[in-house]
Amino acid sequence: MSTDYGYINARVRGMKTSLLPDEFYAEALSATDFRAFLSVLGQSRYMHELEEAQSRYEGLRAVDDALARDFFKTTRSLLMAADGNAGLLMELLLLRYDRENLKTIARAKHAGKTLEEILGSLYPAGPLRPAVLEAVAATPDMASAAQALAVTTTPLKSAFARAALRYQSDGDLYALELAVDRAYYQVLRQRLRRAGAPTSFMRHVTREIDATNLRTALKLRGMTEGPEEVFLAGGHEIGRSIFDAVRSAEGSAGMQVLAGTSFAAVADTGSLAEAEQILRGILDASARSASADPLGPGVVVRYLRLKEAELARLRLLARGSFYDVPREALQRELGHA
Repeated sequence: MSTDYGYINARVRGMKTSLLPDEFYAEALSATDFRAFLSVLGQSRYMHELEEAQSRYEGLRAVDDALARDFFKTTRSLLMAADGNAGLLMELLLLRYDRENLKTIARAKHAGKTLEEILGSLYPAGPLRPAVLEAVAATPDMASAAQALAVTTTPLKSAFARAALRYQSDGDLYALELAVDRAYYQVLRQRLRRAGAPTSFMRHVTREIDATNLRTALKLRGMTEGPEEVFLAGGHEIGRSIFDAVRSAEGSAGMQVLAGTSFAAVADTGSLAEAEQILRGILDASARSASADPLGPGVVVRYLRLKEAELARLRLLARGSFYDVPREALQRELGHA
C-alpha cells in the first residue's frame, strides 16, 4: 500500500483508459433487442463479470449484478492501494456510496419493493460490504434495517437509527434521506480536516453541499409543510438566505437570487430534471478542477464520477433494450445520464 497520492493517481489514470469509448455506446444503441445488447456488453471489459452474473441470474438482474461487482472490485482496488492519510481519504471518498445505498434501501422499503428489486439497485462500493448491505436490505422494515446497521462500524448508523425511529411514526421518507445526508457531510468535513485534505478538494466538498441544498430547496418549492431540518451546514455559495429565497420563490423571477453564484444557470431551468442536469454538470466541472492537483484526491474523485456515469449509461441501455424503448428516446436519455 502507498501513502503517496502520486502513485495512486498514476494508477487511477491507467484505470481511466479502460472506460468504455464512445464507439461502444454507438454499437450498444444499435442492438436490436436485449439479447443483442448482452452480446455487445459481453465483448467489453465487463465480459467476465457478466458471465459470472449470468450463472446466477437472468435478465436485468444479471446486468445489474455484473455492474455492481465490477464497481466493487474497482473501489476495493483503490482502497488496497492506499495507506495512511491517503487511505483515510480514500475511505471517506467511498463513504458516499454507503450513504447512497442506505438511501436506496430506505426508498425501496418505503415503496414496498422486493429484496430482489432492492439488491438490483445497490452499488456496494463503499466501506459497507455487499453481505452487510444485503442483510440490511433483507430486513422487514426501517427499524429492523437500523438494527442490522447498528452492528457495523459505519459512522452513519446513529443518524440512520434516529431517522428510522422517526420514520416509524411519521412515515416521512424525505426527512430520513436528509438526516443521512447531514450525517454524511458532518463526518466528511470533520475527518477531511483531520486528514489534512488539500484546499482544492475541500472546495469540491463545499460545492457538493451547495448543490445538495439547492436541490432540496427546488424540491420543496411551493410546499407549506416539510421536514423541519432541511438545510445542510458547510456550503459556501448557497447560504441560508439564498436557500430560503429559492424555496419560497414563485416563477423564474424569484430565482434571480442565484445570480452571481456558480449555480446561476439553474435559474433558467423549467423543471427539476433540467436543474438536476445543470447541477450534475457543475459538479463534474468541480471534480475536473479538483483533479488538476496531481498529488491530491481530486484525480480519484474525477475518475469515480466518470465511472458512475458509465454505469448509469449501461443500466439505461440495458433497460432500454429490455423494454424495447425506441432508439431515438434512448439516445436522448443517454445524453442526460
